Amino acid sequence: MYAGVIFRNSKGFFVGTFCTHIGRGNPLEAELAVILHSIIYAHAQGWLFLWVESDSSLVVDTVQKKIPLIP
Repeated sequence: MYAGVIFRNSKGFFVGTFCTHIGRGNPLEAELAVILHSIIYAHAQGWLFLWVESDSSLVVDTVQKKIPLIP
């Protein structure tokens, strides 16, 4: 499974992109892996302030620690 990410600045202008292989897994694992890879990539670029968007409310709640990853 592969995932791509687009980075934009605070004005909405394109600043970067990347694609990564995230291996096998379910959709939740895939979304979380993409967010983790995105944060690591952004940090390596020196982009320290991020706005992460996802269409999965489960992923958003998990990242915000409203739902524990491991019960």
